[in-house]
Amino acid sequence: MPAPSPPHLTAPFTAVTAAHAQQLLERLYGLEIRALRRLPTERDDTFRVHTADATLVAKLAHPLDDPRVLGEQLSVLEGLARAHPDLPVQRVVPARDGAFLTAVRDADDRPRRLRVLTYLDGEPFGAAPRSLAMLRELGALHARLAAAVATISDTAQPALQGAPTPWNLLDIEHYAPLLERVADDGLRRAAGRVVDRARDAVLPRARALPALLAHNDLHGDNVLVRAEPFAITGVLDFGDMTRTPRVADLAVAASYARGRVDGAGEPWSAARAYVAGFEAAQPLTEEEHALLPELVLLRLAQRGILNSAIAAANTAAADYASRNLRAIERDLRELGASIPNRIGAPA
Repeated sequence: MPAPSPPHLTAPFTAVTAAHAQQLLERLYGLEIRALRRLPTERDDTFRVHTADATLVAKLAHPLDDPRVLGEQLSVLEGLARAHPDLPVQRVVPARDGAFLTAVRDADDRPRRLRVLTYLDGEPFGAAPRSLAMLRELGALHARLAAAVATISDTAQPALQGAPTPWNLLDIEHYAPLLERVADDGLRRAAGRVVDRARDAVLPRARALPALLAHNDLHGDNVLVRAEPFAITGVLDFGDMTRTPRVADLAVAASYARGRVDGAGEPWSAARAYVAGFEAAQPLTEEEHALLPELVLLRLAQRGILNSAIAAANTAAADYASRNLRAIERDLRELGASIPNRIGAPA
């Protein structure tokens, strides 16, 4: 029997209309809205909201999203605003009653959770080819953000746990059974080889490392930049935060690096640049160095498996979920052909 797709990734829901969203925002937040426009997302209702003096983002979570997890995301953003105001993340806008997360109902009378955040200007980092120097700069920012998020989590009472998500790289039992959902033969074979190696040689060692709360999804579409002069203006979407070793969080981000760089270069050069930036702020241990290349490949395999499963189970999300599958197969093939002993600088 085929393994089921992770239900909260593929479960359908009735979208909240723009008119309903505007009514909720006016009533619960006291906003005088001049314009409201839906933004494309995978699994929630998100709107850009223009008022007389601000641009905001309103998000109505998927009906299956855990309010505890949503609350932890807002707690992290609040903690970053207080202790690290220099980090470019969104600020939480409270409702009239002071709440950061408000229970509402959609057209099917299903409970939804509404939150409002500030809007950050910039173009996605992944919208254009970037230089290796820009990748290093993003890696350095990632290191600062990672340290801040881990500290906020561990000093909270109780400590923040994040989401039990199939996007946790080390939870291979949540995505490896879906390998048969990968329609492309080349991608399925390449992902299968990586998964098989990881089970025995990588995951036991990675799971022995300390697990920290991490962003866990720092890729080019979740980073905003100003092109001229270059500056990072925003880090978005803390929705996949989970407890995972530091090197796994780094591997997630480094796995996207090759698709963001301009020019050719050897296959691992973009990941090397990203890791070099990260290590300028947070040097890795020898064990982390030893695990990092295979974890980068495992993230590519995870993306290929889960995105294929989502596309197969949900026709409405098929185009979005499958848009990068060809690039993932290429990276698995070309990066896997010459796996380095380490990605960072020599010891």
